[in-house]
Formats: sequence, C-alpha cells, structure tokens
Amino acid sequence: MQIADYIGRTEFDMIHFSLSLIKEIDYKIKQKVFFYQNQVSSFINDQVERYVHTLHVKGSLQYVYKAEIHKMITPKLKMLFEKHCLFHCV
Repeated sequence: MQIADYIGRTEFDMIHFSLSLIKEIDYKIKQKVFFYQNQVSSFINDQVERYVHTLHVKGSLQYVYKAEIHKMITPKLKMLFEKHCLFHCV
C-alpha cells in the first residue's frame, strides 16, 4: 500500500502540488524573479486557482481545497520570507 492509496489520490496530489510550488517559489526568489512578498502572494493565488480549477469539482469543494493548500503553504512560506530578504508593502 502506498501513501496515495491511503489518503486518496487527490489529497496526495495536493500535497505534491504544495511542495512543488514552494520549491518553485524558492528557486524564483534565488533567481531574482521575485523581489516583493506581494509578487509571491499573487503568484501563489494564481497557481492555486489554476490547480483547483483542473480538479473539476463543485465550488464549495474548490473553496475547501484552496484553504487547505494555503494552510499547507503558509508555514513554509514564512520560513522562505525569513530566509530571503524580500520587500513588502506596509
């Protein structure tokens, strides 16, 4: 039995998507593509919206999936912001 069989394929894909998104953001910060925290937030929102739209589920479930993805990403994102010096709007 694999993890995807235990927790479900969709949930496993959401975890994989979240981790790959964090890796992509870290790479783009290192490559100086992102300079502002607002750029990162907009990028995350766009990517999450696109990902959830591909799942073809009802709107209420899309909302729950978006919230869960943001919940997984937020702690790692805070660590990235501490690691890299990005500008942010006050």
